[in-house]
Amino acid sequence: MTATNHSSAQPLISAKRSVSSIWLLPFIALFIGGWMVYNDWAHRGQLVNISFITADGIEAGKTKIKVRNVEVGKVESVKLNYPNNNVLVQARIDPEAEALLLKDTKFWVVRPRVGTGGVSGLGTLLSGAYIEMAPGEKGKPSNRYIGLEEPPVASTTEPGLRLELISDNAHSLSVGDTVLYRGFSVGRIERVNFDAQAKEAVYGIFIQAPYDQLVSTDSRFWNMSGINLNLSANGVNVQTGTFDTLFSGGITFDLLEGEQQGRTAKDGDRFRLYADFNSVKERPYAYYNEYLLLFDQSVRGLVAGAPVEFRGVRVGTVENISFQIAHLSEITDSRIPVVIRLEPGRLGYKDEERILAEVHSKLSNWVERGMRASLKSGNLVTGSLFVDLDLYPDSPHKTLTKVDDYSVIPTAPGGFVQLENKLIAVLSKIERLKVEPVLDQLDHTLSSSEKVITQLDQTLQQIESLVKSKDTKALPEELTATLKEIRLAAQGLTPDSQLYLEIHNTLQTLQQTLKQLQPVIKTLDEKPNALIFDAQKGPDLIPGGKNADD
Repeated sequence: MTATNHSSAQPLISAKRSVSSIWLLPFIALFIGGWMVYNDWAHRGQLVNISFITADGIEAGKTKIKVRNVEVGKVESVKLNYPNNNVLVQARIDPEAEALLLKDTKFWVVRPRVGTGGVSGLGTLLSGAYIEMAPGEKGKPSNRYIGLEEPPVASTTEPGLRLELISDNAHSLSVGDTVLYRGFSVGRIERVNFDAQAKEAVYGIFIQAPYDQLVSTDSRFWNMSGINLNLSANGVNVQTGTFDTLFSGGITFDLLEGEQQGRTAKDGDRFRLYADFNSVKERPYAYYNEYLLLFDQSVRGLVAGAPVEFRGVRVGTVENISFQIAHLSEITDSRIPVVIRLEPGRLGYKDEERILAEVHSKLSNWVERGMRASLKSGNLVTGSLFVDLDLYPDSPHKTLTKVDDYSVIPTAPGGFVQLENKLIAVLSKIERLKVEPVLDQLDHTLSSSEKVITQLDQTLQQIESLVKSKDTKALPEELTATLKEIRLAAQGLTPDSQLYLEIHNTLQTLQQTLKQLQPVIKTLDEKPNALIFDAQKGPDLIPGGKNADD
């Protein structure tokens, strides 16, 4: 057996593969980079697209997005959106401001501006323009917005009332102009645009709280721009607004005299904007009924806007005078069609649509009772006419008829036509009279009158000659002498004169004599023959005797 020598044994060597720790560094770097990319992506904010008409003052990578002067984002790119004729601005909003991006969020560019409200944005002269964001309050989040070309007049969070005013014409008004109430500034015009489909100018206004309580459904709005000069028989009337509205323009509102404030207006309510206060007085009501009048006479002097009156009280307005509406199916003659509108509000009714049917029914009853429309002269100098509604009880019975969409009110001749008809009737009667005998009698009467005048002239000449004669002139002297003699005779009858005393004594003696004759007259009255026969004597009366008992 052979012994083994363990000291000479060879070690067994095997190869072992392992990864070096140095390779962990790239993985760590890659992880950190990925985390940074993810973190940047997760916190980079939302990208929004804002369209503007122009990109004036906006630069990619520089222009900031601010809310109340706090930066919340930045513009990343500015592109021309030629098909839509605008520019598209892409901006990144910080994550903490994403909650402000709702449907009604607004964006506009803040740059130096000079307007009716003053000078704004002067701070951007050095820092550059930026985009202001007004946080939204309602609606779902969105990433597409239409930027405002002008800053909003009032903040969306400011309490107040927003209304729309409708006008057929522009009134030299612009965004930022003042809204007045009895001379006090209570709001501003927020937007001005033109509705091409309705062909109306639309003005969006904002009334600040608490003045929004002054606006009701019966309020009237009119333009107060510049100076309103009115010359009338009452003198010169000049109306102006505040200093701002004198040069820039403005709107005012109020209730008409005598009207009560109706329901308080709500957001979005529409009102008509009148050109001036005179237009408010002429057409102050929104609801009315239209009627058709057909006149046989000339309508020269009648114009659109002329009043419609009932016995001197205005109840409506002339709307249209033209043969352009003569295409109506039942108008086949030469009568002139005139469209009027009757406004129930002028009669004390509420200016509401539900009143129209009731007023139409009452008008139909009045027409059956003899109401007719006629033309009357409003001014003899200018020759202007107006439509007068009145009752003619003797007129033939008629009712309201329909011509297409119009109710027709019967008409009657009026004004100079009535006078002309009466004059023709008088002339016809005169023509039927036998004038020649009357003229012959008149000629005879004139001849007799001439003879009488001749005789009267002769009589006057005789009187004149008598007055100029010497005898007539001597009469005053003779009358004077006679009066002197009468005066002397009257002086002899004074109480102190001898003639007066003798007459007085004679009258007294005559009075005594008459007293003595009274018994004789009495006896003769009782017994007329007492002067011929003695009067019968009666028995002697013995005191205490027989005759005493009789």
